[in-house]
Amino acid sequence: MQYYDSVHLASDQKDLLISQLKAEIFEIEQRDKDYLALRDQLYTIQTKYRHLQDEKLLQDNDFKTRHDSNMMTLGSLKKEIDDTRFLLNEKNRSNNDLQAEVASTREQISRREAEIFATQRDLAQKSDSGHALRKELDNASYELAKLREERAHDHDEISRAKDLNAIKSRENSDRDARIKAVDYDLYKA
Repeated sequence: MQYYDSVHLASDQKDLLISQLKAEIFEIEQRDKDYLALRDQLYTIQTKYRHLQDEKLLQDNDFKTRHDSNMMTLGSLKKEIDDTRFLLNEKNRSNNDLQAEVASTREQISRREAEIFATQRDLAQKSDSGHALRKELDNASYELAKLREERAHDHDEISRAKDLNAIKSRENSDRDARIKAVDYDLYKA
């Protein structure tokens, strides 16, 4: 039985060894599957890595392009700001000059308004004086017309008086001549 036992032992060891080898094969197959899965995963990761690297490179180029463009735009905007500040300063100076002119013009307007007021006051006084003079002129014209009328009337009376005087003078001459003739006749008689 010893032989059987040794064969049996050897058979048990072989079974054990076979089982161990099967387990190792299974484990190796599992490792192989894991290796293939890891290899596929590594390939996928490497592909993704290359893809991300390409994207990063594109993004870096895009960023650099944008950055350069932004820097040029920024430079242009800074120049534009400087130009605008210069123009603003010029406008402020011009505005200050205009405000000074406006103040001067307002002062002139105030002086002119005072002159206008004084002139209007003088005009009102002169208008009142003119009205009074016009009234006096109207009164003087009326008086003059009256005096002319009286003068004409007086002239007519003087003419009548002259005519009457002439008639009376002729009558007196005739009387004088008659008196002289009567005196002469009396002197002769």
